Amino acid sequence: MKLLFELSKEHATLPCAEVLATLNAEHMNSTFISSNEDVLIVETKPQDAAIQRLAERLAFTFMIDELLFSCPATVDDIIKNAEKHPLPREGSIAIRCKNRSTHIRSEQLIDQLGDIYTKKRHVNLTNPDNELRAVVSENTAYLGVKKAGIETSHFQQRRGHLRPFLSPITLHPKIARALVNLSQVKKQQTLLDPFCGTGGILLEAGLLGAYTVGSDIEQKMIDGSQKNLDYYHLKNYRLYCADIGDIARYAPSVDAVATDFPYARSTTTKGEQLTRLYNRAFEAISQVLKKNGYAVVGLSNENIRSIGEQYLSVIATFPVKSHRSLTRYFVVYQRR
Repeated sequence: MKLLFELSKEHATLPCAEVLATLNAEHMNSTFISSNEDVLIVETKPQDAAIQRLAERLAFTFMIDELLFSCPATVDDIIKNAEKHPLPREGSIAIRCKNRSTHIRSEQLIDQLGDIYTKKRHVNLTNPDNELRAVVSENTAYLGVKKAGIETSHFQQRRGHLRPFLSPITLHPKIARALVNLSQVKKQQTLLDPFCGTGGILLEAGLLGAYTVGSDIEQKMIDGSQKNLDYYHLKNYRLYCADIGDIARYAPSVDAVATDFPYARSTTTKGEQLTRLYNRAFEAISQVLKKNGYAVVGLSNENIRSIGEQYLSVIATFPVKSHRSLTRYFVVYQRR
């Protein structure tokens, strides 16, 4: 089966990378077929339950579909291919169109697809057995059947100002979830955030069933993290007020790391020069991360990436604009 992931366009490369990492985290063997800013296509043999687990994890994907076909983005090509690709299941139908092209009218395409696919089928726009989805970009069109929709409103409901404890520097829950997914942590594995702050990354990992360990040099952050994690009824976590150099005492071996390094703007480094702090942090992470494990680290400057390369291998870098004056660089490292 070919799965089509309808990607968010909030970031250029992060959505695609998040899907591929999450497939690995969920033990779903897959073969990459193609991708662009709109979609990712993989070949896999998933169970419906596995697809639902993907939908529950992902932050930057809208929909997961079973791909029927792709073709050039013209109405004639789409209709010709539709005639050759019947729906795989019986039942009622609804047809939706996500149209990012400038030369195809959505209403016209839906009408013509309806002429093919609604024959001898009941149309049910509210709760169909089959939701046929046309995703049309400027050059390519994709037709698939919805397997799972991805609800993202819960991320908004967990934004920093809605939690019991808030700090000026708080990652958006969608970004925090993406970092957890990029770490490829699996359910019941251990994820470490050695600069846990208000606990946002720990929260997203814990909601996925990971065992979480957080540390911070400020006791007020540890107390605040505990308030936030308890507010969301998480139990499977440990928190320590500790210097980054001491984390091996509390977490001698972890499966994954996801963290956002402090950068001396509304953060506390106890007067330590940042380059030295980052060196100590990468060294400590490399000591506790299991072999072949992934560490996803947020950096304020892309040049800092080279410090981590002294201890870990760089897999990918994702620049994410936080606001007008700040871009964070989320770097995926691996311990070889």
